Amino acid sequence: MSAIDHVRELAGTIGLRGSTGPGERAAADYALDALKRFGLQPTVERFRSSRSAWAPYSIFWGAVIASGALFLFAGQIGAIAGFALSTAALGSILLEMLFRPNPIRLLLPWGRSQNVWAEIAPCEEVRERVVLVAHLDTHRTPLFFSTDGWVRLFGRLVPIGLVCTVSLVALFALGIPYAWPAIRFVAIPLLLVTLGMLGLTLQADLTPYTAGANDNASGVAVVLNLAKRFAEAPLQQTSIYAVLTGCEEVGCYGADAFLRAHRHELAGAVWIPIDTVGSRDADPVYLKAERFLATTRSDPDLVRLADELCANHPEWRVRSVHTAGAYTEGVMGAKYGQRVLTIGSQTRSGILSEWHRPTDTVQNVSEETLVATESFVWELLADLDARATRT
Repeated sequence: MSAIDHVRELAGTIGLRGSTGPGERAAADYALDALKRFGLQPTVERFRSSRSAWAPYSIFWGAVIASGALFLFAGQIGAIAGFALSTAALGSILLEMLFRPNPIRLLLPWGRSQNVWAEIAPCEEVRERVVLVAHLDTHRTPLFFSTDGWVRLFGRLVPIGLVCTVSLVALFALGIPYAWPAIRFVAIPLLLVTLGMLGLTLQADLTPYTAGANDNASGVAVVLNLAKRFAEAPLQQTSIYAVLTGCEEVGCYGADAFLRAHRHELAGAVWIPIDTVGSRDADPVYLKAERFLATTRSDPDLVRLADELCANHPEWRVRSVHTAGAYTEGVMGAKYGQRVLTIGSQTRSGILSEWHRPTDTVQNVSEETLVATESFVWELLADLDARATRT
């Protein structure tokens, strides 16, 4: 099967693959069967995950609004309670954006998910380990992802909302010793901004899931194809792990569970997420850095290797980029000390085709981009193996 055939099965036949849902489980079964057909011995590892990407933010904005109500209507005691609640909420959401445990997670809806993975041993002694990872689940289709304009607007609204929250916390603190009416007057427009953010995040969780042909049936397809090729022609001294994860879209719970379970055997391994690699009218890209709240930087040696490979193969049109405002499973590789290089695709204007939209279907995936991405990763790992063999 070609990569586009896997995309058709995942996004066309299976379809919607919400985190912890039946579609995600069906996709895991599909990946399991594919790896078995390649002659591998795959493993299924189950874990617990949040079911919603947006519930943490709805809880956060709701807590800020409740804090504002206490501040406005309950006098000094309300100011004290509002300051305490808003401070706890702000600290929790910042930890959530760093993919760390926090009190908000105690209030989230939870479910069961699974990772599917297989190891492809090299011909000789293992001197290098590489993890190829792609997520099986798909996102919902919120209003603020419906057009490129909405995506840009939402990217500005989030930091504005956080600045308003920090300002409110300061006002609540000031309102404890000083009962000035002007303080409450200033708080009202800031609270209206947070009310708008709450409305957007609540709306997101009411929308249907996308079929996720580009995000991320495309990445799963490339990982499966590479697993088949490496099973037929193993590298000399590099062990390949093909890992298909659940629940990336709700906070990388699958990648976190996999790395937590295998952190000792994979200490210092190369971690290559392959995510959204079928964008139309686009180029394959590798990330030099990605910024969500914190910045995750790719491994400098891997970037240099990728730079050299791109210079030698201009026909693939692969280039490096920096991204902001979203995350990939690269953040989990960095969290566990892996050497990260994330692979994706972008148009020249920096757009991901049909990102989190109902139109993310097989018809809108570029087979040419898939093929170029697979060729790039294949040669990258061959070069990495050659370097391991020489040392």
